[in-house]
Amino acid sequence: MNETLRRMNGHPIGSAIVTVFRMIGAALGLALVIISIPFAITPIPLGLPLFIIGVLLLAGSSKTAHRHITNFLKRHPAIWNRVKGLFGGDKDEAETQRQAAE
Repeated sequence: MNETLRRMNGHPIGSAIVTVFRMIGAALGLALVIISIPFAITPIPLGLPLFIIGVLLLAGSSKTAHRHITNFLKRHPAIWNRVKGLFGGDKDEAETQRQAAE
């Protein structure tokens, strides 16, 4: 979770603002996931990007969704390796391989 939102969560007004942000993020993420389903079967290649963006919004705004997504990725390591590669998670491995080659 974002550190600024975490600090805001300690105050009554800040807590309400954080709750509203989380609700908006979860609703938008869920809407994008639902919208991506019809696009997945059409020749327009929008289904997968909309689904990914929706899942990222859900994971960022809902602790339950984050837990479910994390558990799914732990059960499917091939998908997790691709996700890590997209977000730059293989930097340590690339550095280790580069040092071994020298």
